[in-house]
Amino acid sequence: MSTVDPPIHHIQEIADSFYMITLPMPLRLGHVNVFLIVHDNEAALFDTGLNMSGTLPKIEASLAFMGLSIGHIGHIFLTHFHADHCGVAGLIKEKSGAIIHMSEEGRRHIERMKDGDLIVKRMREFLSRHGLPEKTLDFIAKMFGRFKKVTIPFDVDEILQPCKRYEACGRTFETISTPGHANGHNCFYFGNDNILISGDHVLPDITPNLSPDLFDSDFHPLDAFLSSLDKVKNLPVRMVCPAHGDPFPDLKGRVNEIQEHHRERKSLILDAIRKGRKTTFQISLDIFGENLSELDKFLATNETYIHIIELLKEGTVREDGSGKHLVYAIS
Repeated sequence: MSTVDPPIHHIQEIADSFYMITLPMPLRLGHVNVFLIVHDNEAALFDTGLNMSGTLPKIEASLAFMGLSIGHIGHIFLTHFHADHCGVAGLIKEKSGAIIHMSEEGRRHIERMKDGDLIVKRMREFLSRHGLPEKTLDFIAKMFGRFKKVTIPFDVDEILQPCKRYEACGRTFETISTPGHANGHNCFYFGNDNILISGDHVLPDITPNLSPDLFDSDFHPLDAFLSSLDKVKNLPVRMVCPAHGDPFPDLKGRVNEIQEHHRERKSLILDAIRKGRKTTFQISLDIFGENLSELDKFLATNETYIHIIELLKEGTVREDGSGKHLVYAIS
């Protein structure tokens, strides 16, 4: 055992040589959990945290407690492409030579992110058509500009394959493709430990934000998410290890709660549309209230729209794009 004092508050051993490291994160969530397995002076990291001042020192302190360093990380497995999950993957790879594993959809998104102006342009066009005020559009454009700085560019070395078994640091686990929160999200199931690293797919206290894929109109986030929940619902899991919040035992119960939440939300959105023709943004205010921050207006609009996609597919509502904004009404 290392003589280094344990890093207080941000590391927890959840199984033998299997650790959860809690890293800082701005905004309301305040933290993100990443996971580390170690064996015979080798380490594998599952997600990495944001590129911000407190991230790498906490990972280094956790490794030092085990008598290891960044150079001992041989593999990085990423649940998805969002900045709080892959922000320092490039830096760790530079320091250690680690192999980065990610979904093909994630790899494509990393390539798109190299053209930040295109991302902002598409985002702005989409949100404008759905009725967001200009002030909110300006805020979101600036926010995405800042987000680009919290992800260090990197290349993906190996594409994760659905349902494939991988071995790292003396453990085997299975990749489970769980698109929804992100197109290309993966969970990692450690069958021998009965542990699921769930990323943002299943969270204990909140439901993950769902948003459209602006580069793939065929991707239906809500339908994909609910189907992905069914994939993991009945796994014999004793502990779910989420990206945000504490580990918890009742996977099936939590999945049932999330699925019911979305059934209720879809019903509320349909009721709002029955009251008259509205933009997505106007519908979101009916659901989430009008006292929202600029960020919450953005998130609420996305969350509302992914339910509208399903209502359109069912033929329950119709879309009118003849004016400046898209509006929705009962069919």
